[in-house]
Amino acid sequence: MRQFKTHVAHSFIFVKIKPLHMKTLLKITSLFALILIVSITQAVANPTIKDKDLTSSVRSSWNAENIKVATHGEIEFNDDYTDVISISDDGYLKISMVSFGMKRKLYFRSSNNKLDRLYFEGNKQVAFEPKGREWMVEVLPHVVRNSGLDLKNRVNKIYQKGGIVAFLSELEETDSDYFKSRMVNYLLDNNELDKKEKQELLEKFPAYIDSDYELSQIFKNHSEAFIDDSLLSQEFFNSLHKVSSDYELSQILNAVFKNNKLNETSFELFISALNNIDSDFEKSNLIKLAISEGKNSNFKLDLILNKIDDIDSDYEKGIIIKTVINEKLFDLDNIDKIIEISQGISSDYENTQIMKNMIKHEMITPQNKAKFKEMMDDISSDYSYKEILMNFMEYDKLGDEGFDFLMEASEKISSSYELSQLYKMMLNKEGLTTKQQVELIEKSNNISSDYEHASFLMEAINKLDLDNEKIQDALIQSTQEINSEYDYGRIMKAIYSHKRY
Repeated sequence: MRQFKTHVAHSFIFVKIKPLHMKTLLKITSLFALILIVSITQAVANPTIKDKDLTSSVRSSWNAENIKVATHGEIEFNDDYTDVISISDDGYLKISMVSFGMKRKLYFRSSNNKLDRLYFEGNKQVAFEPKGREWMVEVLPHVVRNSGLDLKNRVNKIYQKGGIVAFLSELEETDSDYFKSRMVNYLLDNNELDKKEKQELLEKFPAYIDSDYELSQIFKNHSEAFIDDSLLSQEFFNSLHKVSSDYELSQILNAVFKNNKLNETSFELFISALNNIDSDFEKSNLIKLAISEGKNSNFKLDLILNKIDDIDSDYEKGIIIKTVINEKLFDLDNIDKIIEISQGISSDYENTQIMKNMIKHEMITPQNKAKFKEMMDDISSDYSYKEILMNFMEYDKLGDEGFDFLMEASEKISSSYELSQLYKMMLNKEGLTTKQQVELIEKSNNISSDYEHASFLMEAINKLDLDNEKIQDALIQSTQEINSEYDYGRIMKAIYSHKRY
């Protein structure tokens, strides 16, 4: 018969004390202090001992027992964990249980290679045979299962003896999610499971663990065992729906992406798993992480772009779109898709930043300029709208087509100040023809503020060639639209007194 050993550090048993009289409480306090001093003295006298304390309190699902376990030293159990075979010298195992008002305790101790088994009912020691042994056989497997004693050896033993079915049965019987998680980790770390066993494990173990954190530890540590196989990969991603926490699920998917080379099938499953995340922040971070995969695959990029629509936050959606643009993950086929996605953003600021990036990276072509104009028309802020047009001028040579586009687009701006700023920038753009300069002066009539209109005309007087009759006539004609006598007078004076040196 094979035997297994475990080593668990020294621990104390903590019990609940009913309300006591003051004298009794003082006596107990003094006794506890004395015990504590003796313990510290022993620890100092044996500095080489590095035992850590472990106390395991387990609530059983049967008969509402309250079980406490304390151990020290190496403990060797029999094959089915119904008996203790040996304990290292000065080691012990204490098991106490209160059930329906009755307290029972098992105490295993070793001294000089001799193992003693003591059994107590209440405060009275009772002969170990037969009642103590009967209770030991009944309670010890439960204690071992739920206290983590000999856990690694026990997992290997169960699997090697009964396969995945026996392991899953033991997993289901274990109370603690913490120990369940460790059991699955130990199984995958130390055993070679075949494909069928892996599939059965994925189908069952998530339902046995309630803690999202403990589930995430398994999925993060062992995704490599499942991702490479198409069937197991499907089962792996399906099992993630058991994780309800957005944060833990995002941590799992982050680890999956970083620890595995995802083929198109696995990548599609990865993107689909984002449907289980409600948080725009967590979803956005994962999409940004996945964007790098779109560099070499239009299929993967399409999946990413389609997933952006699922994000409600304008801010998060804007970050992703700008990342796609800045990483130059676009071609003529998907620029329209980017424009379409951007039209779902209501924030003027975010849309403005996206359009600026599109202009900077020369994404606007004669073929998609009409759609880009539709996207611009969704901007309600005159300031933001003007910023886009000014950005367009910065990166465009402003030929006939570009100039006409700006003139038409400028009609949407109602703010006199913003319109004046735009026309001034156009006025100072190199390479304008006389025809374009005249058209710009005529367009300035759309500036309703006399002050801003006059400000633009004064800039034109200082910038343009007034010896050109067409330009001079256009300036005089535009000045007639100014109602303010002061502004009208200073503009006309500037026109007629202007000299070229």
